[in-house]
Parts: sequence; C-alpha cells; structure tokens
Amino acid sequence: MSRVHVFVISWRGQHEQAAIIAEALSGKADYVSIVYSEQGSQPACFNGYHLIRRDDQLFWADKFQACLEHCAADEVMLVIHADCRCDDWAKLVARCKAAFTRFGDLGIWAPRLTGTPWHLQRTRLHRMAGSDLSIVAHTDGIIFALNPKLYPRMRAADYSNNLFGHGIDWLFLCAAYARGMKAITDEGIIVHHPITRGYSTKEARAQKRAFLKQLSEEELVVYMRLRAHVRKRRIYHKLHWLVEQHWLRGKTALYHS
Repeated sequence: MSRVHVFVISWRGQHEQAAIIAEALSGKADYVSIVYSEQGSQPACFNGYHLIRRDDQLFWADKFQACLEHCAADEVMLVIHADCRCDDWAKLVARCKAAFTRFGDLGIWAPRLTGTPWHLQRTRLHRMAGSDLSIVAHTDGIIFALNPKLYPRMRAADYSNNLFGHGIDWLFLCAAYARGMKAITDEGIIVHHPITRGYSTKEARAQKRAFLKQLSEEELVVYMRLRAHVRKRRIYHKLHWLVEQHWLRGKTALYHS
C-alpha cells in the first residue's frame, strides 16, 4: 500500500475550508500538511495541524515547491486546493492509494473534477475496461497525486518566473509519459471546484509559455501529442462547459446554504 502525504493548499479566505478538509483526512491519509499564505498571524483554525507557511505575495508555483520540499521520497504527493469540495474525502484518499498500489506505472492520479476546462470529454485517451478509470491527456493542477519518481524532475524545474504556476500540470504530465508512466482520472470519486480565478489569465498564460520552454526533447514530443489530442476535442469541452457552469452555480449555492 502506497503512503500518501496530503498537502492542502490554502490562502486568504480559504483557511476555514482548508481546516475542514484536513480534519476530514485525519487518520485517513498517512500525513497531512496545510500549505498556506496569510498577511497576519496564524489562523486559529489551523491549531493542531502541521503547517507550512509561505510568502503571501506568492501564488501556486511557490506552494507547489513547498510540497516538493516537504514530501518524502517514499510518499505519494496528493495536492488538494482548499476551494475544492468533496462528499467523501476519506474515499478519495482510499481510491488514490489503491490506484498507486495497483499500477506500478502510474505517474499521476486525479479524481473527476468539475469547474475545470479539462473535462474527460476533452482529455480521455481511452477508458480502462471494466473500471471507472480513464487514461488521460491532462489532469488539472487543482487536485492531483504524483508518483515519487517524478519529484527529481519537478524539483529541477525553474519556477522563478512563473508566479501563478500555470504549466506545472503540463510539465508533470509530459515528464510522466516521457518516462513510460501514465496519467489516470478516476470517475469513482468526484470533486467540485468553483469557476473562479483571482488573477490575470493573460499574464498567467504568458508565464506558462515561458515555463514550458524547459521541456526536454522527449517531453516536448509528448506535449505536442497530448496537446493535439485536447485541441481536437475542444468542441466537446465548450458544450460541456456551458452545461456545467449552469449546474455548478446551483451546486455552489447548496454548499453555502
């Protein structure tokens, strides 16, 4: 059975929810850390948890590096952003562990996620027969688990000019496939994510393009193949996105009622 270290990513406005997720995973994951940023003092809701504090002026790329720094070489890194919602966090960890135990060549595992442009209709390469699992061309960096074999590659990357962290997901996907591993989306567990973003999409995309210039030749070949697949299926994404936006507004209202 694979050891799983969960990193809950938190920032101003999300600390209470981060603590709720950490509490739900207590005794279910092998280790739980909260990676957070805050201008003021430590939030009271974090008392009793293992905390990793980062600069409040920095964003996802810095917090991802914190996860890399604090995850042991024998632990699967499971990252959960605090604005995610799941009906059964314990089940999510159990399915993650089971997948890494079952598949020796598993590079990235992720649950089915709403509120993302990377829907299965767009990313699926093929469904694994008789299962809820699909081999995919992309998983979103909002919630995912990494094989420890990918840590050296991800630690070698330069994040200094990628404040918002776009492209990190592409890098670990391409690194995995280039090394003979695969990425899986698990439809047996669903996580909901709001359709929001608190920074400039244009700037984040520019940083992503510069960041991905670090791809090796083998990773670049994989990137072109995977990117061609998701671009070809863009029409399915647009239709699904419109339907999901309407559904998610109702789901979000229920969570906050």
